[in-house]
Amino acid sequence: MKKSTIPGFLLASICILTLLQSCKDDRYLLEPPPVPDQSFVEEFDTAKNAYDRGWRFINRSEFIGRTGWQNPDALTGIPFHSWSGTGNGYLWSDYQATSAAAVTISNWAVSPEIIMQNGDQITFYTRAQLLFFNNDSTDFVNRLQVRMNKTTSLNVGDGNDPGDFTVALLDINPFYYEFLKSAFINPANPLHQQARQAYPHVWTKFTATVVGLSEPTKGRFAFRYYTEGAGNNGRGSAIGVDSVAYISKH
Repeated sequence: MKKSTIPGFLLASICILTLLQSCKDDRYLLEPPPVPDQSFVEEFDTAKNAYDRGWRFINRSEFIGRTGWQNPDALTGIPFHSWSGTGNGYLWSDYQATSAAAVTISNWAVSPEIIMQNGDQITFYTRAQLLFFNNDSTDFVNRLQVRMNKTTSLNVGDGNDPGDFTVALLDINPFYYEFLKSAFINPANPLHQQARQAYPHVWTKFTATVVGLSEPTKGRFAFRYYTEGAGNNGRGSAIGVDSVAYISKH
């Protein structure tokens, strides 16, 4: 009596189907899930509300002075109106972040924890205050950095040391050019080009792009009012930061 070949055929077919199924590309199972959209906007209409949303304001200047990052008020004076929102609804700091005559100001506004990826952007508006001195309008030289921390720590170092915020994303006026109104409006003045490259004296938009990450990383970014040789007998007037937007790349 001949044996049926059907059971053997069925068994072979099942084995082949199983093998083919196992060869399917399942690499997607090893890929990390997409990062949720981290985009947000901070207007700093009040520094307290920003603090409640996770911002931290840390002054590590040499000889810490009486002003940190705050909203300007009646006691400090309101040198200019905000870019958007209420009149004094912006972050403000000045040369009195140090109590010394001429040392390093290192005053930090640190973001909440955020998952960052290469290509994310940080946009914001900033400007300096002009003071009248020796019959001219000047900013006495200001500088601002945007720095990134690949961890969630709040270690901002001390003085010139940036602590864990080791990645510099943007540096505004690193060569310490001074804005002089007389030079700015006169192209024949030898200081004209320097005045044009100084810290802006009107609200101006800047963009910093996240770089240097090997993978999506939970960390922080920060604005650092960083001016060497600053104080009541040195560099610095006052600066404002407003309308900060973190824009995820997707």
